[in-house]
Amino acid sequence: MAYDVPAISSVMDRKITQLDQITNNLANASTSGFKVQHLYAMNAADKTNATGDTPYGDVMYTDFSQGFFQKTENPLDLSLQGDGFFVVQTPEGQAYTRKGDFTVNKLNQIVTQEGNLVLGEGGPITLQDGKKIHINDAGAVYADDGQVGKLRVVDFSDRQALSRAGGGLYRDPGTAGIKKVDKPSVASGYIESSNVNIVREMGEMIDIQRSFETYQKVVQTLADDDKLSTSRVGRLA
Repeated sequence: MAYDVPAISSVMDRKITQLDQITNNLANASTSGFKVQHLYAMNAADKTNATGDTPYGDVMYTDFSQGFFQKTENPLDLSLQGDGFFVVQTPEGQAYTRKGDFTVNKLNQIVTQEGNLVLGEGGPITLQDGKKIHINDAGAVYADDGQVGKLRVVDFSDRQALSRAGGGLYRDPGTAGIKKVDKPSVASGYIESSNVNIVREMGEMIDIQRSFETYQKVVQTLADDDKLSTSRVGRLA
């Protein structure tokens, strides 16, 4: 059987990339709001581009399915039941997240752990000193009995168009199809865990390692055959 060495090398490179991604998934298994990513090979049956051509190659797919809810009883720990993203303001522009472990800054504004402003429908949400905070399931924010804002929650027609920006944030390059979530379902006092399935990730890691070892053996066999052929040619000469 003839082997295509460049093709084998390409497959091995893909396996390394897949292994790196699985390692990253496992490393973030305890990161709130984290969404797993997997590398898949795209073929002719999957998709065509705008020109009608078939884009072969690898595609990174993000699984945006919901993680489990963990109760914290901290009113600023927020989770979204179902679809949607919180909107935050970063120095590089707006970003979107499911990581709802929010806090307050020196100006009493709701922010992410990194200090980015969490946006309401009217902009940043400012709390009041000494007031009891309550956030209802519609995302309305109250200080005692007075409403001080309402969380802005959005979703996207094509979530796969979003790009990771680190810290649990995603950015829209302008092609994801942003849309307002009119009736969000917000759970205050709960954090959404990652959606990493550790057993599945470990199983895939083992499969990839075994496949990689098989390809290594094939490459080694080809190298040994090449040395043997060169040696024979040398003796015939």
